[in-house]
Amino acid sequence: MSVRTFAVVVGLAFLLGGGAILLVMLAVEAPSGALIPCGNSLGIGFEEPAVSAAGPAYVDICADLRQRRLLWGAPVAGLGALLLIGSLVGSRRATRR
Repeated sequence: MSVRTFAVVVGLAFLLGGGAILLVMLAVEAPSGALIPCGNSLGIGFEEPAVSAAGPAYVDICADLRQRRLLWGAPVAGLGALLLIGSLVGSRRATRR
């Protein structure tokens, strides 16, 4: 396996993994055992009125969960994108020689 092929495979794995990390839904468990949905790290699926009805503190908890997931999920996807772009640019330069 060449270095470019390895970079494409690893870059694609990181990009797909980071995308999955960003899109997985988050939830908080209330003391009663009920799950309160927080949406995903991009904020899709988050309904603030429904969460604040369960308790005003859950809005802040959900925001903190989404921020933490975004802080480590976005760099993983970004690294994968950089590896893919780098391997594609590198392969084009090598074929033009």
